[in-house]
Amino acid sequence: MEKYGTITGHQQDGYPDDPAQRTDEQGERVLQAQKFARYYVFIEEGYDTVPAPENPVRIDAVRQAISEMDLAEFENHFGDLYQQFDYEDGAGTRPVITSPAEATDPAIYSKNVYLGVDPLETDLGTELAQKHNLDVTQDAAEIDLTDVSGCELDTWGEFAGEFTARAIDEDIDLSDAAYIDDTSDLYVKYPSGGHLVAADDHLAPAAREPDTVIELLPIDPQDLEYFKSFMDHYLRCQIRDTFVEMGVHPPEEFRVLGMGRFMAARGYDYVDFYPEFHNPNARAFQQ
Repeated sequence: MEKYGTITGHQQDGYPDDPAQRTDEQGERVLQAQKFARYYVFIEEGYDTVPAPENPVRIDAVRQAISEMDLAEFENHFGDLYQQFDYEDGAGTRPVITSPAEATDPAIYSKNVYLGVDPLETDLGTELAQKHNLDVTQDAAEIDLTDVSGCELDTWGEFAGEFTARAIDEDIDLSDAAYIDDTSDLYVKYPSGGHLVAADDHLAPAAREPDTVIELLPIDPQDLEYFKSFMDHYLRCQIRDTFVEMGVHPPEEFRVLGMGRFMAARGYDYVDFYPEFHNPNARAFQQ
């Protein structure tokens, strides 16, 4: 150990300090440690240290919000992805988008998913709504602010500010109040280095980071109900990958097999110590 001012560093001889000199396995172990450290700080201290699309808590909130949708709402958000896969499978007559030249074959179709939080689905929100004399007969997501007077907008602003402050201060779990607020248009990604990047720029600039990014190769979507259940399984696989990438055994409900995060699947192919979690026929979780 050596002390540099207020920072204590350590030396080790388990792997080279220069990342370029590490094997794939050594590099992956270092990445696991870094990702676990960020997640530990997020869980224990509440700091926003984990990118949202790699955060199992955020992804699971998206998964649960989708599971609670009826088919009409699901189609509203994910119908374009279903239509594209239906076309790719040969049953549909019209694609949503045409794959750009940079796309892989088959293409990796993507959508950004953004969560909202309905404070009226929480005890704190109900308490504050009564305090501010707000109508709580509608979900917050259903309220059209164009129909709200200036005075009411001020009241909603005071309510939102107080709710946010107390939710943070009291560390309130808001996962049960989450809903799908928005989804992006369908777009295509391709691998570049260790990441997936967008193959085109037709998306409008986003005001915030997505809570989950869908990254899927074409499948047979069958019918809309099946595709909705497939999305639940796919997001469980994404959550599995976030734990595996931290070097952590996933919780029981996420010990599933199949494609999840695309770049995680690449790691399972190239890093020897990983089982084939992306292979539905693998025996990765069997004792």
